[in-house]
Amino acid sequence: MTVAMPDATPPPYKEYPTVVLLIDDQAISAEAVRRALAEDAAIQFHAVHEPAKAVAKAAEVSPTVILLDLVMPDIDGMTVLKFLKANSKTRDIPVIVMTSKDEKETKIAAFNGGASDYVVKIPEKTELRARVQAHSKGYIHLLQRNELVKALVLKT
Repeated sequence: MTVAMPDATPPPYKEYPTVVLLIDDQAISAEAVRRALAEDAAIQFHAVHEPAKAVAKAAEVSPTVILLDLVMPDIDGMTVLKFLKANSKTRDIPVIVMTSKDEKETKIAAFNGGASDYVVKIPEKTELRARVQAHSKGYIHLLQRNELVKALVLKT
């Protein structure tokens, strides 16, 4: 009796660009981050300066990583983080908190709220690019894995 072996070649998965969304009310911070990331032509950069528009902007640009300031008027970054993690389209996107606050309690609260990383702003450009690429790569692998699982489930 011959048993048919399933095709061992996985279905192709989508390639994703590295897309950064900065949520920060200060234009000077956005420009500094844009310049730091501009040396890597593969990174697409977007910024939103109004925290109330952050979740909608994230859904629009499909970032692979979000950089989030905590100190903003009207809506603080911890509240934005809560909204990002509550939204089905943005909950799995890694969030790097990038803020001037360097207190232990703030860091603990950010990680407990779902942040993937925490840096004091603005980090040196090589460090920033490395963190962006590392978190983006992990998220892209998650997206690709989910596509493969979906394809396998549909195949059976």
